[in-house]
Amino acid sequence: MRGLKYMLLAKILTNSPKDVYGIIHGKVGMKNPGPHLDAMRSIAEAHKQRSLKQFQQTLVDFKHELVDDPIIEHHLATLYEELLEQNILRLVEPFTRVEISHVAELMEMPVEKIEPKLSEMILDKKLKGILDHGAGCLIVFE
Repeated sequence: MRGLKYMLLAKILTNSPKDVYGIIHGKVGMKNPGPHLDAMRSIAEAHKQRSLKQFQQTLVDFKHELVDDPIIEHHLATLYEELLEQNILRLVEPFTRVEISHVAELMEMPVEKIEPKLSEMILDKKLKGILDHGAGCLIVFE
């Protein structure tokens, strides 16, 4: 059973969520139905839609199947960070200057979580820009 979960996780991590549905609805998935497959299906759907809320809700709904497995939990934490970065990049793309509080509001997350993430993304060169702490703004370069 764990092997199937790990295979589905690998498909999700390699940006192949459509393969997850094929496996779940295929011969192997039909032989092994249960909440573990529902959990992976829900994670794949959240990843496909780039929905942090759905991702977090899935972790709550399927705690036993996902969070209690240290291997799955580790990789899902990485996946969550990637989704967060993708969503931030998508939100700040049209701006050259945006208030950090506005980004946090659009992300529906506290500023205390968004500001360090923006700083990390700038330092990792995933986002070209600077944080103006005096004005509380992110200035984005092209």
